[in-house]
Amino acid sequence: MQGDFSRLTFDPAQRFSSVLSQQGRVQLDSEINEQTAILLHYMRTLAADLLGPVAFPAGPGRGPGGFCVDTFDGSNFTVTPGRIYVDGILCECDGTDYWSQPDGQFDPGRRERDQLPSSPFMIYLRVWERLVTAVEAPRIREVALGLHGPDTTVRTRVVWQLCWMGLDSETFTPDMKTAPQVLRDEIGRRFRPRPLLSARVRNPESDGVPSDVTPQSGYRGPENQLYRVEVHRGGTAETATFKWSRENGSVTLPVKAVNSASIELATLGRDVRLGLDIDDVVEIVDDASVCRAATDAWEEECPRLYTVKEIDHAGRTVVLDHDPATDPYQPDVGTVSARHPVLRRWDHGTAGRGESHDPATGVNSEGTQHVREGVWLALEDGLEVRFEGDVERAPQYRRGDYWTIPVRAATGDVEWPRGLNGRPQPRRPQGIDYHYAPLAVVMPQASGDHTVVDLRVPFPLRHQ
Repeated sequence: MQGDFSRLTFDPAQRFSSVLSQQGRVQLDSEINEQTAILLHYMRTLAADLLGPVAFPAGPGRGPGGFCVDTFDGSNFTVTPGRIYVDGILCECDGTDYWSQPDGQFDPGRRERDQLPSSPFMIYLRVWERLVTAVEAPRIREVALGLHGPDTTVRTRVVWQLCWMGLDSETFTPDMKTAPQVLRDEIGRRFRPRPLLSARVRNPESDGVPSDVTPQSGYRGPENQLYRVEVHRGGTAETATFKWSRENGSVTLPVKAVNSASIELATLGRDVRLGLDIDDVVEIVDDASVCRAATDAWEEECPRLYTVKEIDHAGRTVVLDHDPATDPYQPDVGTVSARHPVLRRWDHGTAGRGESHDPATGVNSEGTQHVREGVWLALEDGLEVRFEGDVERAPQYRRGDYWTIPVRAATGDVEWPRGLNGRPQPRRPQGIDYHYAPLAVVMPQASGDHTVVDLRVPFPLRHQ
């Protein structure tokens, strides 16, 4: 979640059941958010334990239930309104079809890729959560604080997407028992094993070079930060790239207009720390690009990042090093105001602070940095990260995978789990967490018709 958080503290392994306030104490965003996460984890775990990994409410008078593949005409299908629970996550549908689904956001330039096949295929649900700010949902902002006043809280929203996967008609039997395993195997083939990351602050004495800096200095940044390391281009370590932010990727500036390489913004930021500077690396994202990223998470194709070349403070415009319209992946990004486009700042560019930048991890032509496994990569101010993988199989980097790293000036250290030997423990990505549910199998017949086999699992109603 790319919000302006102090840190993300929820860890199910701690087995905490609640967060209790004490009188006269400081209230922190991390503690309130942890209470929300504890309760949400409890509710979703309970629902999954009672209902199973996927289930929908069914019973007399309820019709086919939610997310039933109702009709298929060879190029489109519809699903019925209702509810379904995927790993305990509630998904609600008002009734839609494949091409009109609310969070599908298909790319018009690649419509052929998204077309449904004429061979047997499985229809499944991809479920995940995205962060929604007052930019994406203006009703969140309290206008009593001023039309352009401070924002307050943010929201998370459950996103579900109707997807399809081709099947081998000679080896697949369309039934509820085998379909989930087929889906899990395909997802596992694409995304496993997961990459690992460790974080630390460099001890100057460990570099083997004499230094006037004391070992206690550790992290040398002037402020507490929540760093975010995020995979940009997926694939193996040979192709994967990453980007990082010292503000958890939360520095976003609403885009008003895109005129070639000149971008008009609603604001240039609240202050210098949360604004833009020459040579900053930025990306343009909107509702469509966020949803497409989930669809293309396993692909190596991805949008480029941009470098800020000029800033007009009076006109609130910035000039980028490339025209976004020349990006073959998303040439229309930022041009539709209804999609709530924003300019997001990343901090791995040439404007980064400190002397600790590693020249080997410089910005490439894409605007990102290359993943290198098994070595410590310097970010800034003494902070270092290390990518690692499974010893038996190369990890699969998925676009959007991220880790957050709290760093504190008071201790000069990073808050990261350590083993018994004191070394940083490698951790899997904190997100994005995707959940999957098979809905139906479409089997073409020799007559030209199609047979639709329902794969949803109902659960009984106790009050009948």
